[in-house]
Amino acid sequence: MPETVDLDSAAEELYAGSREDFTPRRKELAKAAKTAGDAKLAATIDKLAKPTTSAWLANQLARDASSDVDEVADLGDALREAHANLSGADLKSLSQKRTQLVNLLVKQAGKLNGSPLTESVMRELEDIFTTAIADADIARVLLAGRLTSAKDLAATAAAWPEASGDRAPVARPARPAKATKEKSKDLSDKERAARDEKLAKAREELERARSTVKEAEADRAEEERILTEAQRLADQATEEVRRVYEELDAAENREKEARRRVGSASRSVKDAERRASQAWRLVQQAERALEELS
Repeated sequence: MPETVDLDSAAEELYAGSREDFTPRRKELAKAAKTAGDAKLAATIDKLAKPTTSAWLANQLARDASSDVDEVADLGDALREAHANLSGADLKSLSQKRTQLVNLLVKQAGKLNGSPLTESVMRELEDIFTTAIADADIARVLLAGRLTSAKDLAATAAAWPEASGDRAPVARPARPAKATKEKSKDLSDKERAARDEKLAKAREELERARSTVKEAEADRAEEERILTEAQRLADQATEEVRRVYEELDAAENREKEARRRVGSASRSVKDAERRASQAWRLVQQAERALEELS
């Protein structure tokens, strides 16, 4: 009986499986869809992107009941609510929790990997979890285990608008702005002024923090570019050294051959000199014999 395939089950199987089996199994599933007469589905399955190492680890973590990945959605909701209500104290506390959660999830991903993570994979995992906390759509795709790369998470989220899982985040309603305003009516002018001043400072600190993040990201991008260029130059230099060594080896072989020929020619010259000397003595002997007969 031909294998029955649909996009959701195909994606679930592929992203839940190993990275090594992804490409051959994707080919089999696309072929099964085509055999069933659904060429459009076959093409869609064939275009499913193989996840990078970091994305694969995040997907597996979403399927691990012992992980803390489900806290991503809850913390994201809490942070968005704190932003909406301009709660500086909550933002500070939740930001610390975000750092702790991201570090914890990276460690849990490392345990799933079974071997130490490279620096680049750790950095990508940090980006994935941090962005998922900030963006509910990306958190949804993370919890569904459908991530493909840390580089374009927004595109991945857009590619799976209906993706959900047992750990899908539950939206929490933000506290109405009206309630905040009504509460402020109970404050005295002095208290309201102090509160407004604190809010203004909190906004300034938030903007400074965001600017710092942007600058840090820009610096990191520049350092990565420099690293890539340095690596390219190092590889180029290594190749040049290899060619020089090959040319040196060839030159040494030519030198050895030339010296062998010099030695051989030198022996031939000495042998010729010896024969010439013998011939000259014979000439002299013949001349003396001719004088004696004259």
